[in-house]
Amino acid sequence: MPEKVKQFLIINNKMITYREIRGMYQVRYHRDGFSIEVASKNFETMKRKFLAKLAKQQEHKPNKLPPFKDFVKEWLAFKKPMLKDNTYKSYVDMITSQLLPVFGEWHLGSITRKDVQEFLNKLVEEGKNRTAQKVKQTLGAIFDLACEDYDLKSPMSRVVLPHYEVQKGSPLSVEEEKRLIEACKENPHLYGNSAILVLLYTGMRVGELSSMELKEENGYRFIECTTEKTRKGYADVRRKIPISPMLKRVWEMIDFEKAKAASKECIRDTFKAVFPDRHPHELRYTFISRCKEHGCNFELVMLWDGHQFDKDVASSKVDRGYTQYSDAFYFGEIEKVSYEL
Repeated sequence: MPEKVKQFLIINNKMITYREIRGMYQVRYHRDGFSIEVASKNFETMKRKFLAKLAKQQEHKPNKLPPFKDFVKEWLAFKKPMLKDNTYKSYVDMITSQLLPVFGEWHLGSITRKDVQEFLNKLVEEGKNRTAQKVKQTLGAIFDLACEDYDLKSPMSRVVLPHYEVQKGSPLSVEEEKRLIEACKENPHLYGNSAILVLLYTGMRVGELSSMELKEENGYRFIECTTEKTRKGYADVRRKIPISPMLKRVWEMIDFEKAKAASKECIRDTFKAVFPDRHPHELRYTFISRCKEHGCNFELVMLWDGHQFDKDVASSKVDRGYTQYSDAFYFGEIEKVSYEL
């Protein structure tokens, strides 16, 4: 057939080849599971005939794309070997509570940009900006894999969200720190007290408490824990946190086994009973800030709190790998963290 008689038009996002022969417009479309042949002397009539047959065959064509709920199971199975247990659980919780109730029964190809945008807009209108950001990120990752597997066009390509400033915490003031310790003294029966005091004077993350051990080496006592932020597949990083003069002052108030066993909810509720508008992670901010305020070496503070990066520290991660501090310096710097409450 001469090339000059081949022409194209776009119908329902499909490129359709048609030809004009002796005043007749003809379409033969045998792709994507469809088998359609139409002809007419009138171009618009030919298009209408094609659309009618396309719609009819679409009704009876089995959907080769899985429901969203089924593909999400595949996606989670794909991601699980690369994620830590708590990260994997957070994905499962968010997908179960946010995505499946809305998109669970929809087939992948039926979810449009408009559907996703309206869903995210609703979350934003409800004041759930952080949830909307997480949902958008997760849906993007899910459809990245779906588009590879099924040659789809992602509905996420032009989805937008308003800028959201993540709310950062702040360290307790010295007065607030004193108030927290007094509350622990006045309510010794509260199970979360021990965990709160350990967090306040070690800078550990809540999730690191269960891994802590009291140790002594070369005459130096310290708390050792596994750094929570190590990515799966990498060796666990155990870090040593020296015992500060401030921690020694509340030592007798701490039951370390209770601190290790306390749940996140228990710690949160105990802390918020004193500071309803604060979060337990701000205890970590407090420890780090006090260490810096009292002149501790910034790089040591990073080693104590398990940070890889700090804008106040000029040396890189590689530089730190070549540095070996003496025990006297490593454990001696913490003695600077001593102040009156």
